[in-house]
Amino acid sequence: MTASTRAGAVVQSYISAQVDALNRAIAATERHAPGSAGAVRAVIHRLRTAIRGYEHLFTETPHGGPQLDQLLAALKHTEDLERLRVHFADRFDQLGLTVAEYPKWYGALDEEVRESYRQIERVHSQAWVAALLGQVRMFAEHARFTRDGDKPASSLMAVLSRSKAHLLDTYAKTSHSTDLVAARDQTRIAARETHFLAEAAEPALPRVAEDVVAPVSGLGHLLVQYRQSVVARNWLLRLPGADRADRLTASLADLEKEHLRQLGEQIDAATADMSERWN
Repeated sequence: MTASTRAGAVVQSYISAQVDALNRAIAATERHAPGSAGAVRAVIHRLRTAIRGYEHLFTETPHGGPQLDQLLAALKHTEDLERLRVHFADRFDQLGLTVAEYPKWYGALDEEVRESYRQIERVHSQAWVAALLGQVRMFAEHARFTRDGDKPASSLMAVLSRSKAHLLDTYAKTSHSTDLVAARDQTRIAARETHFLAEAAEPALPRVAEDVVAPVSGLGHLLVQYRQSVVARNWLLRLPGADRADRLTASLADLEKEHLRQLGEQIDAATADMSERWN
């Protein structure tokens, strides 16, 4: 593909590849393979971002609706639990704990992960999931282009420019937000969308896409870490009173608080570098 390839064909090819990836990821969740819930969620976000962001290229597009949000919420819950297990294990290593010294509440995470996969199975088995997957497959194979879709792929740069501007504007709002955690999470979502829109255009516009993907993926990684640390700290604060008052729990909470401070500084620095690179 090149900058003169039809824009619709470039995005259609990307969507088709993601449909194949989604089939593989769903099969992995049915085996309860570790990390598979996060993989399904990532592919769904790639598909939804490409379909929404480049909707003007096609005469008709599939829409998931509130039921898809339900599935994404279930996948997110499982992904959070799996990441918490790894996250806390790393923290225990930092504190020099042996496995025998791990707190009892850590072992309970395993059963929560198993139950969360069973919940995903219950959602997967609903008829609307198969129907939606069928619609997306048909769209990927038989999409019809609008006049914009017939334009050269170089026209996709306008979408990327708008997405970059939206990301920087979203980040700028964090400086005067009354809820910094929520504001940074909005920045994470904007970074993810910009990343995936650029990823879709990359086969035809490699240099343009790389100028977006490289800095945004770095920023996105920091923002995901920030969210993970927030989830971990909230988890600790919601533990029963006796566990919450334990000295180990207090030490973990202090680690998370310091980690959040460090990540906040890194996020600000990464965004400043990204803005300078684009201006």
